[in-house]
Amino acid sequence: AGATEAGKRPADGPAAGEPKKARSDSSETETLARMLVQGVVRVLQNRDKAGKGALPLSELEDEFKALWKVPFNLQQAGERDAISFFQKWPNKVEVVTEGGVQLVQLSKRLDAKAKSAPA
Repeated sequence: AGATEAGKRPADGPAAGEPKKARSDSSETETLARMLVQGVVRVLQNRDKAGKGALPLSELEDEFKALWKVPFNLQQAGERDAISFFQKWPNKVEVVTEGGVQLVQLSKRLDAKAKSAPA
């Protein structure tokens, strides 16, 4: 996993902004991460049905909150940035760059049919 400047992650600790550090149950964090990525998949599936295609990362929080009525909270899932989070779920979503804009889209493995449809 080639770490880029943006992909470097500081050591976990009190500075990570997690007041619930005492109750750091890894299975709870994994469950929240799975729920978060499934929520994003649902947002992307809805966009596909509406013919909208890939979602700019800059719009992800707004679309996620519009659908689920809760914030897109990476910290709850033990993550610090969306790109490294999504890279852990290559069978669900992928991040691509088009025209200098980072987009999140359904993985080809998850939804090959939507990928082959003209945008």
